[in-house]
Amino acid sequence: MYRIAVAALIVAATGCATTGGGGSREGNATVSGVIRLPETGLAQAADACEQLHVVVAPAATPADALGKAMVKASRGNRCSFTVASIPSNTELTANVVADAGLKCQSGAAPTIAPASAAAKPSFSLKDYATGTHDFVVSCG
Repeated sequence: MYRIAVAALIVAATGCATTGGGGSREGNATVSGVIRLPETGLAQAADACEQLHVVVAPAATPADALGKAMVKASRGNRCSFTVASIPSNTELTANVVADAGLKCQSGAAPTIAPASAAAKPSFSLKDYATGTHDFVVSCG
């Protein structure tokens, strides 16, 4: 019984010592915010939040998504999002991407932009920090 306990302790200690080392891209920072949908003009307004994806990526490789993203419907014609497990102290970008099925009533793809003209193209988060980024979806 003692040998089993010692072996389990050694396996657990070895596993904990090697987890997250060398090249791990997960972190402890979070990005959250709101995606404001247009009041009118969006063809699939009922499920629009399900067709939006937030991508937080290194500034050097903006297509390389990081973290665990969640987008859900919120009140007032908005979607709220959270991207957790973002690496801290890294230059990052945040963007919203719509599925090809999300269309304006005119048939055109909606445009998505940062909610503020003063939004920085890249940012960095400290350990355990949460950054807020808001976006606006528009048709026309």
